[in-house]
Amino acid sequence: MASELSIDQAFIKKLTDLLEVNLENEHFGVQQLAEKVGLSRSQLHRKLKAITGKSASRFIRQYRLRKAKEMLTDNVATVSEIAYRVGFSSPTYFNTCFRIYYGYPPGKVKYRNKDADPETSINEILVEGIKPPVIKDFDKVVGKPFKKRFVLVPLLVAILLFLLTYIIYLRIDIANTTRDSTSSNIDKSIAVLPFKNYSGDPDMDPFCEGMTDEVISRLTKIKSFTKVSSRTSILLYKDTNKNIPEIASELGVTHILEGSFQKSGNNIKVSLQLIDGPADNHFWADEYTGDWNSNDIFKIQAEVAENVARNMDVQISDSEFEAIQKIPTNNEEAYRSYLLAKSQKHKENKSSLASAIPLFEKAILLDSDYIESYIGLADVWMTGGLVWGLYPEQEAWANGKNALERAQKIDSNYSGLEDMLYTGYFYYDWDFERVEPYYQRRLSNFIFDRTPAIVADYAIKTGRSKDAIMAMEKCIAIDPSIGIFYTFKAEALMLLGNRKEAIDLMNATNMLFNDNWWYLRESAKLLYYLGEYGKSKDQLEILKNNYPDYPPILMWLDGVYSYMDGNKDKASKHLQELENEYAKGSSGSPAWFIALYYCTLQDYEKTFMWLQRSYDRHEVELTWFREESLLIPLHNDPRYKDLYDKIGFSNLKYSSAEK
Repeated sequence: MASELSIDQAFIKKLTDLLEVNLENEHFGVQQLAEKVGLSRSQLHRKLKAITGKSASRFIRQYRLRKAKEMLTDNVATVSEIAYRVGFSSPTYFNTCFRIYYGYPPGKVKYRNKDADPETSINEILVEGIKPPVIKDFDKVVGKPFKKRFVLVPLLVAILLFLLTYIIYLRIDIANTTRDSTSSNIDKSIAVLPFKNYSGDPDMDPFCEGMTDEVISRLTKIKSFTKVSSRTSILLYKDTNKNIPEIASELGVTHILEGSFQKSGNNIKVSLQLIDGPADNHFWADEYTGDWNSNDIFKIQAEVAENVARNMDVQISDSEFEAIQKIPTNNEEAYRSYLLAKSQKHKENKSSLASAIPLFEKAILLDSDYIESYIGLADVWMTGGLVWGLYPEQEAWANGKNALERAQKIDSNYSGLEDMLYTGYFYYDWDFERVEPYYQRRLSNFIFDRTPAIVADYAIKTGRSKDAIMAMEKCIAIDPSIGIFYTFKAEALMLLGNRKEAIDLMNATNMLFNDNWWYLRESAKLLYYLGEYGKSKDQLEILKNNYPDYPPILMWLDGVYSYMDGNKDKASKHLQELENEYAKGSSGSPAWFIALYYCTLQDYEKTFMWLQRSYDRHEVELTWFREESLLIPLHNDPRYKDLYDKIGFSNLKYSSAEK
């Protein structure tokens, strides 16, 4: 009489029976399997881990691959046909998974011994870090009768000794030849390339972009990663022809994650490949499926982050695991509105920012606890008030601050929220006394920041350029692909009198970032101050020819260069443009730039008139008042000292060698 199955064996049999019934269904994944056995996704994952040492997604994939190998051995169909029969939607993806699992392509099956491959291949043991099977695990799962087990034991011991010897040999060889790609590598850095939209519907682009952003966001919550490249960095490679080693080298990462997003009816699918960047070796691949009208997309994002970390041997703490599992909203429509809003915001022009606001507001209306929507809404208001002349500055700050304070009530510790508030206190409120203690905390506890308003701009404008340089060098070391870091550093170098070093830095970085609006704007201004007028004009022309927006800072530069070129009519035209913006109450600090224009002409009476108007409007560019080099001739004028005190610089107390 055959021995009865244990509880664990019965559970595994139930799973494999379900997989057999749904073998050809490419959408039958972890979520569907969990529902069939009455467990949650995480419960199924933990139970399978305890029994087999495998995740649920790996268990499903390996079952499909073993069934495929049986069909290939029996030569029942072509490789492509078999790929579809075992639930793979793409023969290419099937070939990749098969090669990773067995160590050779599916087309080679007919040339190999039918029983040559172990249940878990050497290749997958090496790649995915699976512990090799031992005798008791084999007996537990296979459940052979005692006498047969007794006969097989010596043979199994011999096979396992051979496998372990071979594994040790290969591990030594791989450690010596591809040290950067092994799990023992100290550098655990990764870039997530923009996911490809395979839905055949351009309307899915924002959701594809959203999947990329959310995977990046979840990975950044895991502190054991040495680096996760920013969204800004990876966008440069959206349609690139560069190969993986080139991309990895330029981004300074060891691993690349490629992915695709597909929606068909109500089914969604995400396909991924994790690649050793320097060696261009695909060592892990997986597919995730779910329901469009559910929270499956969040579960997929969390599982992707968890599996990437596991396959890179990156440790995840309990709190980090909880953070990456967190579902931002249970309202699918709110999430879709949020993704559309982010897609508009990322275009970074006046019309797209205006379009983003009602979409963020719709997401909040659908879910009043959706903190990411408040953060996004605040970001649009604050950016629109600072740069584009989109909204009156104080109106923009009032709306932005309101959104941030509502977000605080939901989660006061949300990443980046505090920094956004203090950025507003600095630019809009000129509240130096309030910002200074926060700045000191940031100095003593460095946090990487992709928009370093406090550790860079605040430091520079309050006379601590050396501190700003140190902060930017740390940021550049972490992510060298963000152009604004270099402009802040060059600005600080210039203010310290290191003009040549600042010019050399701008020359070295120009070719890397001359397609980035923010870099172009800052470099056009900075090159003017450095006396590199020809290069400054070049940046200005690129901006005007390639971007629709024309904020006050560009009107000012155009006016100054027209005056320098002797074209006073054209200079007057640009001055009138600035005055029109001031009359409309536009943001972008038009009064400040009119004052700088008159200062260039050495008409100091009109300079002070417009500086006073800039003060009355509480324009954000007045934060430059202390360090603005064009105003140096006015420092001994009582009117300058009066404005200096009223803005609040005299209330700023700090200890610094640069003071």
